[in-house]
Amino acid sequence: MLFLFITSCGQREFHYQNFIVGGPCEIKFYISDKKTGEKIINEIQNELLRIDSLLNFFSPVSLVSEINQKKKARLEPDIKELFLLCDSISHLSDGFFDISIAPLMQVWGFYEKTARIPDKYEIEKAKKRVDYTRILFRGDSIIIPQDMTIDLGGIAQGFAADRVAKIIKDYRVNSAIINIAGEVCVIGNSIKNRPWRVGIKNPRGEGIIESLDLDSGAVSTSGDYERYFIIQKIRYPHIINPKTGYPAREFVSVTIFAPSAAFADGIATAVSAMGAKRGKEFLDSLKIRGIIYYESEDGLKRLESKYL
Repeated sequence: MLFLFITSCGQREFHYQNFIVGGPCEIKFYISDKKTGEKIINEIQNELLRIDSLLNFFSPVSLVSEINQKKKARLEPDIKELFLLCDSISHLSDGFFDISIAPLMQVWGFYEKTARIPDKYEIEKAKKRVDYTRILFRGDSIIIPQDMTIDLGGIAQGFAADRVAKIIKDYRVNSAIINIAGEVCVIGNSIKNRPWRVGIKNPRGEGIIESLDLDSGAVSTSGDYERYFIIQKIRYPHIINPKTGYPAREFVSVTIFAPSAAFADGIATAVSAMGAKRGKEFLDSLKIRGIIYYESEDGLKRLESKYL
């Protein structure tokens, strides 16, 4: 969808909305030339369709499905960079981020959206199939073991936000905000020449719990309220700790700030799996800015990492 109007300073606002790459996308940017703005919108649409066709876990014809079926595939240069970034984040986080998490997602019923608690034998059996260190790269190809299934859901939307930001920057647009299912990139200030105001959703209520200014880079939030099920009053979020094989329950919300939305997305997933206290120590050690909410007997508690 495309909306545009002339602002007081002669800039046209271009507004793109769609549901793609697994969630709602909203992009807003300002440029004076109408034809250029429409060209950017078309490129954004085509790029998001391309990313969805490659990384959609549920599409039988996606690149991810090809890898899962054939256990190998050739990668386009930018997609290879994404896989290498996944590998780097996995090593950096000691495996708390792992794209081979799919067997555990499957056994807990998150793919079929059927709430179930598997027995310990099922969990241990699935855990043996989760190990990012067994993924191999040979030239422009990826090779995975026969028993492995990958899922890039923990980073794909951040990657999409980065790709959209690149398109917009290539046209020298100096004011834009990109929101791909909660993965946010901003370029410059808003049209009012003030930083963009980004809100963190209240994880246990309506509206936002806090808001922050952002004039460059990206912010990613993972929450236990996004996809979850409740059994016997216990909340089981879709982010699974690869170490235990159980859904991560020691966090409520993790927000990460970084130059890249893909990096922020992957780190937010890893920190969520680690839990609040260990996650803060991890962020402190790397001087990455992060805000973590977790539950205690006294209600929601907030932690913020030390950062440069």
